Amino acid sequence: MQFVARTLRWQRWLLAGLLVAGALIFSRATYDVFNTTKATVITLGAFATLAVGVVRVARTRRAVLPVTRVWLAVGAFLLAALVATLVSPTPLWSMVGHPGRHTGLAMYTVYAVLFGVALRLYRDHSPAHLAKALLAAAVPVSVYGLAQAAGIEPYGWNPVEGGPQVFATFGNANFFSAWLGIVTPLAVWGALTHTWAPGWRAGSGLLALLSVGACFASNSLQGVGAAVLGSTLVATVWLLTTGGRVGRLRVAGGGLAAVGLLAVGVGTGGGPFAAVRRGAAASLASRVPKWEVALAMFRDRPLTGFGLGDYAGWYHTYRPEAVAARDGLARAVDAPHSVPLDMLASGGLLLFVTYLAFVVLTGVALVRGLRRTGGEERLLFAAFGGAWVAYQAQALVSIDVPPLASLHWVIAGIIVAVGTRPPLREWVLPGAPALPAARPGRKRKAQPKTVPLAPAPPAVIGGLVVALLAGAWVTTLPLRADAAAMDGVRHSATGSTRGATDSYRRAADLAPWEPRYPSMLGGALNELGLEERAYEAYQEAVDRDPRGLTNVMNLARVAVSIDRHEEAAHWYARALELDPSTPIILVEVGRYWLAQGDVTDANALLERAVHLRGDQADWWVALGEARSADGDDEGAKEAFERALELNPAHEGAVQALERLA
Repeated sequence: MQFVARTLRWQRWLLAGLLVAGALIFSRATYDVFNTTKATVITLGAFATLAVGVVRVARTRRAVLPVTRVWLAVGAFLLAALVATLVSPTPLWSMVGHPGRHTGLAMYTVYAVLFGVALRLYRDHSPAHLAKALLAAAVPVSVYGLAQAAGIEPYGWNPVEGGPQVFATFGNANFFSAWLGIVTPLAVWGALTHTWAPGWRAGSGLLALLSVGACFASNSLQGVGAAVLGSTLVATVWLLTTGGRVGRLRVAGGGLAAVGLLAVGVGTGGGPFAAVRRGAAASLASRVPKWEVALAMFRDRPLTGFGLGDYAGWYHTYRPEAVAARDGLARAVDAPHSVPLDMLASGGLLLFVTYLAFVVLTGVALVRGLRRTGGEERLLFAAFGGAWVAYQAQALVSIDVPPLASLHWVIAGIIVAVGTRPPLREWVLPGAPALPAARPGRKRKAQPKTVPLAPAPPAVIGGLVVALLAGAWVTTLPLRADAAAMDGVRHSATGSTRGATDSYRRAADLAPWEPRYPSMLGGALNELGLEERAYEAYQEAVDRDPRGLTNVMNLARVAVSIDRHEEAAHWYARALELDPSTPIILVEVGRYWLAQGDVTDANALLERAVHLRGDQADWWVALGEARSADGDDEGAKEAFERALELNPAHEGAVQALERLA
């Protein structure tokens, strides 16, 4: 096979392989298990794909790239992401991205590379093989999810969230459902295309049903909605393409019937729509406060945002008082669960507008492609268009984790490539062999079928090998750190405290941007009674993430236990800056102020705590003690009596009332 064509084929299979691996792979040897492994594999796959392209350019001394205005949007987006990284209080963390999310500058750069690779690879080649690879991956994903729904679980995962534990290879029901929702339109294409044998078409139809069923079983409706929207586009194009006037009438009639059925079902909440309505209401109720926080952040810093991926550090500061009173510190929210709102909060208008430009230009390419193509080519293009629409739908209520984001950017590259057929531009490098003379009367294409090759430059090949090794070493740092942290967890479970602390220390050294590893080290040292060393570890965690509320509170508590009261006062004050509305923090800090003799501030904090949430007897007792210390015996008695109403057996309240009597 001709060299250029062979390398392009390698790149296509590498691209398909990294998307499939990104969906299927996980590692129980790492602390995160799922997304750190996926991000690593996707990044390494992108490096390998680029390396093949570098070898091709080195041998032909010619670089060929499609020319499209979408590149401007991609470049502007990366520049805005760089600005959002630089304005972050933790730029290194914004570069790498938070664990479990990886929405940092590094991964968005990888996604942009994948977009460019897909744009180059599928301008003149059908993406059918990529659709087949994704459908093959969807089989074990959906089957595993349905097995979990049936109570069959070979791995024995520890439940981390409420609801059905249906998440397959994604570790999260929402990500699992969303990925299947994006792939389902491709399965619908497989069922409708005439390029496949009847058996394969039937299998694709069954896979579409299994995927939607698995989404329902996960109790995550974002995948169901995404699958329906994307599949509707595919079915509509199929009817319009194959049915002529009758097909158009079918589309109109079917659309009206579906809208009417949906309106009646959702409006009445009857039959199967009852569960859908309840699930949608619960999902919306949990997300609205997160969206409110993102919008509040955007209003305060509308141009550049607070820093890429820094939503978690500001959530407790901005969340509504009612949410703070209800949830306390039980839930740590690290993303607004909406990709556009995350762009607004993290990067302001600069990031949001450039991302929107990328999405809009891709949508324009989709419309142009649907008009330009025909027959089976149009149906396949509509399948990827449906997958793109499905991604956009679920992205409104979800997070840009690696398996979803990488799929989005690759599909966008395919849509722009097939939909617009951008012209190719060739850059001829020094030392390029002369091309064969064109036949008379024929125009020479930018990249002829046979391209003469130059000798492989040893310096280029050696540099490529060094770059790949260096890139692999850097890329695998988060994964190796996560594996070290998991070693620490295992050592801790077996009672090997020395092994646990050594492993946590190694993890912290491997990932000098990540605060959770020194935090884990601090916890282990604190359990051993090594409080001075625990304090140093927590201090390291706070240095890495100054807005890490949990670590700030841990620093304050350890400082109290080792009699560093000046530092304890500093960290408690810092905690109030980070979270001014959570009652449990107000109570803890109020009790500390009271113990230090600061009765006025203690009273103010405890009064605010019981005002926000007055159903905790202990908090009323604390308020009663503060009032008593301030000389307000009547107010103290009222507080102690309120505590007894909530808990008649509360000894502290009983004893306090006896003293007052």
